[in-house]
Amino acid sequence: MRGLLLMALAAVLAAGMGWTFFATWADIAAMGAGVLGALWTLPVLIGVHLIQLLLSSLSWWLLFARPAPSIVTCFRLRLIREGIDSLLPVAQIGGEVIVARMLTKRGIEAAQAGSGVIVDVSLEVLSQAVFLLSGIGVLALVADGGRSTEWFGTLALAAVAAGGFLLAQRFGLLRLLEMLTDRIARQFPGLANVSLTGLHAGVAAVYRRGRVLSAATLLHVLSWSLGTIETWIILYALGVPASLPQALVIESLGMAARTAGFAIPGALAVQEGGFALAALSAGLPESAGLSLSLVKRAREILVGLAGMVLAWLGGGFR
Repeated sequence: MRGLLLMALAAVLAAGMGWTFFATWADIAAMGAGVLGALWTLPVLIGVHLIQLLLSSLSWWLLFARPAPSIVTCFRLRLIREGIDSLLPVAQIGGEVIVARMLTKRGIEAAQAGSGVIVDVSLEVLSQAVFLLSGIGVLALVADGGRSTEWFGTLALAAVAAGGFLLAQRFGLLRLLEMLTDRIARQFPGLANVSLTGLHAGVAAVYRRGRVLSAATLLHVLSWSLGTIETWIILYALGVPASLPQALVIESLGMAARTAGFAIPGALAVQEGGFALAALSAGLPESAGLSLSLVKRAREILVGLAGMVLAWLGGGFR
């Protein structure tokens, strides 16, 4: 618990240090008061986010061959993944590894568990690129095209990342992982039960299910889009008048910045800077974007703690 509190404090301090470069202490005090005053929305924000996680869980559940883990199990594991990626220094990939391991403990073969996680992450990245495209399109309308061009580079990077990840799976990355795990297992017999043999074939089989992929991608897009409601609610609580199109722009651009900072635990400071720039692009003050990000952090910590507790109770760390 102490470590989690320190991480939360570090996030606030990192954002605050960046803000001091272009704000007065009076601005910082006003922003802090606004954030504290908006925390009453946390129960609503948690509810909205849990619906997002449910949509993502349904998307993941569709990818499994039958018999599949129950939807409840997928939701619980998705919550665990969220908590680990958000609160532990694992560069936002440790949660995927741990939930795949927890699936194997429930009788799912390692290759099937791994293929489900890999395809789900791929569709999540792809759907975020679609959501980002929609945000930039709305920005072109909201800002009369003046500021949308500034984000085309971000869109290009998102498209390259999604395409590169998919192509890497197609052209041998997963076969390489199979070979590496088999060699490790030969060197360390105690790890023989973690063989990923069949991972490439399992992923390829999932990608051949066109209707399932379409439905799963749509669910992820809906999940990303629902974050617009969370952003609008927070801005309203902060006393910042914003339309739903502006909220969509800020959510899509800000979350893209967070994803770009995946190598940094929790995307600390990257998320804050991204939301500040997104708010500015949407015609709102940078302080509104930073305050928005800090309220999101509070929700993230609470939901993440729930995921960490579930991971501990479910043996995810053993």
